[in-house]
Amino acid sequence: MSTPPHTDVNSHIDRHNESQEKVVARAQDLVKTLLLLSGGALAVCANFFSAKVVFPVTTVIPVQLAWVFLTAAIILFGVVLTLLLGRDYVFGEIVGRQMEAWKNGKPDPDEGDPSKLWDWGMWGAGLLGLLAFATGMGCFTYAAWIFLNTQIPMIS
Repeated sequence: MSTPPHTDVNSHIDRHNESQEKVVARAQDLVKTLLLLSGGALAVCANFFSAKVVFPVTTVIPVQLAWVFLTAAIILFGVVLTLLLGRDYVFGEIVGRQMEAWKNGKPDPDEGDPSKLWDWGMWGAGLLGLLAFATGMGCFTYAAWIFLNTQIPMIS
């Protein structure tokens, strides 16, 4: 006895949904990790300031840029998480209206999926955040290199 065709479709849909859930979970984990690293890098730098360490003049601009870029990364990663939450909320509302219509025996409401602008916003903010994170960490690394060269002349 073969399985009805709709069972195969349902199985395929379930696998697709499970895959999408895993992708979203990985994306959230990545964004949260980068948020943690960005904040940690800023905290380490703030610790240097509170210890009143004297920085060489040549490190001032890279450190300032690092602060700007890492702060931008934190904001952009926050935007990604907010957009993700917003998109999922909108999707839930659409599905809720469809289920309510079906329950009341009405025809399927003519609603599409959430706008692709949600996805574009998430990808755009996420990629800009990643670029800002990488640039900020690069600036901190450069400033640390300069700082260590002034403390330990053998490196240069």
